[in-house]
Amino acid sequence: MQNYINLYPAFISLIDRHLSAGYKNLFARPHLASDGAIEWYSDINGQPVSLIALPPAEKEQARALLQQKLIVIEQLYQILSLNNSAPAEVMQVLSLASRQPDERGVWVVDGQPVITAWSERPAVPATPVARPGRRWLWLLLVLLVLLALLLLRGCLPTAERPVQRAPAPLPVKQVCPINRTKQQAPEMVLIFDASGSMSISMDITPEELRRLMQDEPVENFDREPRRISLAHRSAKQVIDEVPKDIDISLVAAATCQQVFVTSALPFAQRNELKHAIDKIQPVGKTALAEALEKAGKLVDGVDRDAIIVLITDGEETCGGDPCEVAQRLKQSKPRLQVNVVDIMNTGAGNCIASHTGGSVYAVNNTHEFNEMMNQAIKEYIPEGCD
Repeated sequence: MQNYINLYPAFISLIDRHLSAGYKNLFARPHLASDGAIEWYSDINGQPVSLIALPPAEKEQARALLQQKLIVIEQLYQILSLNNSAPAEVMQVLSLASRQPDERGVWVVDGQPVITAWSERPAVPATPVARPGRRWLWLLLVLLVLLALLLLRGCLPTAERPVQRAPAPLPVKQVCPINRTKQQAPEMVLIFDASGSMSISMDITPEELRRLMQDEPVENFDREPRRISLAHRSAKQVIDEVPKDIDISLVAAATCQQVFVTSALPFAQRNELKHAIDKIQPVGKTALAEALEKAGKLVDGVDRDAIIVLITDGEETCGGDPCEVAQRLKQSKPRLQVNVVDIMNTGAGNCIASHTGGSVYAVNNTHEFNEMMNQAIKEYIPEGCD
């Protein structure tokens, strides 16, 4: 805790440099008292009232304002993560600050939400990255061994010509449905990130995004095509290409501890699946770890191939560790892979894909959405089938 108290000035300076004062005042200032207790202070004048003690109408208004501010904090964290423009320890504090707080630690002062105890949530450990230098060293050793084998080739006795073997059978996921049983057919899950940032327009300009993060009014920042709308449209088009023997489940990560799941729907219920997709709307924070956990329980992944397609525009903000969840899923379900459709190329799902043998498909604009969604499931659509 003392570390976060020491980092608070640098953290608030970062917020103040990129956002308006309304965001700086969102986080109470920690102070270590002489008796060892942590005291929290705010620069907003007024009598603090606990969020959970407010009348229903005032409580909902404060919650809505809190969610709006946290979405902008999350966007700031994503942008700064891409260009490494802040020290790692300060970025760690910013990551903590962008997560959904316990409402018992939220107070309202003069109509403004103020978060206390925001630094006490556990941090997500960074994923270690291999050193490129070591990779080149191993590559050099492999090349030297190959060269030695080529030089010695003329000195070795000539072996008999091997008998030509039949080609290896296709993986089950690439076999036409008519040539595989229902029990052999792969399973599929679509995960939708339904966090608040998915309401932002795909066509928002850099200037509009900057103003939104400065808490300045931006007209129609949620104009169509919204990120969630394009995700709806592309997913429904992709569903029509999925083989008829593959059942599809749906997971909607609305916000922390609000992840909704459907049962596995067969081909006859594809229209019902599309209607369920249309009902998914942006709500709150990004619960990737919980969504992955629940999606993993919907598939076999041991005796049958399984694919999870995760559609997201940002990192985990509910305190979970999706990288660790992905790693555990792969260990228990070796035939499971997760492909990530990464809206705005945030890099949020890179570790999820790498831990499960999947791939990341970045969507940078409206026109790329359909193509990236198609690429994400292409491996599970056999070629040349009737």
